Amino acid sequence: MVKPLIAALIALLSIAACGGSSNGPQGPSASSVAAQPGDVPHGMVKCDLTGDINNFIAREQSPDPQTAKSMSTYWADAKKAGATAAYAAIYTDSDAHCSSIKSSTSDPGVATYKVIVNFVVQFKDEKSAAAAYTNDSLFGFSASNLRSGGAQPIEGTKTGLTANSLVLDQTISNQSFYIALWQNKAFAVVLKTFAVVLAVINVDSTASKKVATSENSRIK
Repeated sequence: MVKPLIAALIALLSIAACGGSSNGPQGPSASSVAAQPGDVPHGMVKCDLTGDINNFIAREQSPDPQTAKSMSTYWADAKKAGATAAYAAIYTDSDAHCSSIKSSTSDPGVATYKVIVNFVVQFKDEKSAAAAYTNDSLFGFSASNLRSGGAQPIEGTKTGLTANSLVLDQTISNQSFYIALWQNKAFAVVLKTFAVVLAVINVDSTASKKVATSENSRIK
């Protein structure tokens, strides 16, 4: 399910950093930052792949062992880069499509229905998140993919996100894609940082931006 998505660059990517004090209130978690039902268009269904990254991998193991293996490798790489937790949030427009998207024969790259695939990765510190944003690949995605994919991204504050951001918003054939990558600088005391990978397919630009900005607003 995920590999063809990566190959086609059908994703919205975002990297965000945030922090809180160990002596104060707890900051956001990977699960609280991830796309929530209220963020997505009305009628979309949260799939049972949703959960922490180990849940995602376990649920993919039987229907799509190759994806489970790839995701295990990506997660191992992320942990080597300083990741400490990850969460997946998957939405489609029906329970039937939730079931089919898990299959090894499913290719979201040619889907005609709405799909949102969201991975939130928590890092041990801002330095690790910044390095991941600048140099690394997260679950197969990186800023360099987006810049070399053939389309010209919008960068900086024109994206409506942050100064360090990159967005691709385009339609190819009968599919629409909103692809964005951004970094949100940490607050004064940084203990937690997050990297977010969010794919939005066949959802209009306004609704896609709402998902991104809603997630970003929870990183405080």
